[in-house]
Amino acid sequence: MAKRLFLLRAMSGLALLLVGACALQLSPRQERTTEFSHFGDNPGEIGMRAYVPKSLKPGAPLVVALHHCFQKAEDYVAETGWLTLADQYGFAVLAPEQSVFNDPNYCFQWFNSWQQGPRGDEPVSIHSMIVAMIAAYHLDPKRVFVTGHSAGGSMALILMAGYPDLIAAGGVFGSLPVGQADLVLTAPVAMAGLGTDDPGELAARITTKTDWPGPWPRLSVWQGSDDPMVAPSNGPRVRDQWLGLLHLDKTQPRLDRIGPYQRQTWVDASGRPAVQFTDLQGIGHSVPVDAAHGCGVVPRGVSQLVSDVGVCSSLELLKFWGLVQ
Repeated sequence: MAKRLFLLRAMSGLALLLVGACALQLSPRQERTTEFSHFGDNPGEIGMRAYVPKSLKPGAPLVVALHHCFQKAEDYVAETGWLTLADQYGFAVLAPEQSVFNDPNYCFQWFNSWQQGPRGDEPVSIHSMIVAMIAAYHLDPKRVFVTGHSAGGSMALILMAGYPDLIAAGGVFGSLPVGQADLVLTAPVAMAGLGTDDPGELAARITTKTDWPGPWPRLSVWQGSDDPMVAPSNGPRVRDQWLGLLHLDKTQPRLDRIGPYQRQTWVDASGRPAVQFTDLQGIGHSVPVDAAHGCGVVPRGVSQLVSDVGVCSSLELLKFWGLVQ
């Protein structure tokens, strides 16, 4: 009964969503992030925005941050603290932006991109942006990281699965496993949390569509217990898909806490954190921030899907990725 009610809520939410290395060339519009055009192959017809600190050194890392629905790229990277952290720790930020012509509510097409193959239209476009950023700003191609929330997080996972040779690690919030849906009509079922829980079957959705032998990118998963849009059971599914992919599903995690939230960490054979899961009890469909300490903003509108709970999740991702001690 609970799943049926969640399915109805998810379908209603989706209905609202449905209606409601070449030289980089600057567009005339300027904000804190900069819009670029002519960055390379762009079959997904999505936009490119980026932020590069003035003092950025050659060989710096790149963080690719993918916004959620109802939102623009500039807002997402500012509201979740990525621009401030880029200045503080010295990395570039790439913020792909969905086009209203693709989706009226700016949702990345997570529900069918993987069905196009490991390198569908929107992932190819984002890959072009990454390659252009690396070339233009002399970034480290071995330190490319991807993160996102909701539809953006689900697209981040598709990028990790489709380009494991390029993406070093990722971090996602309120997202769905790769291959959980194959077209927009099945998206509500996936969002409602229906589907397999078996790590092997979840991992096979990726391994059966690519000949990549490994290693796979490392992943940090964050899931709110009170998420009304993406069923909380999807967080553990994303975690278990990656545990199956990295052959860690039979091992026990280390337990600790970040603020009031329990965190599980699975380590690889070398002892390095490989998969992490943070259980956000009492949090809905949002990204944890710490506005009082300069990480993100206090939410003031329905499109600002952040929770100011004194935890800078973006900084925690930098630590998991090994960019910050």
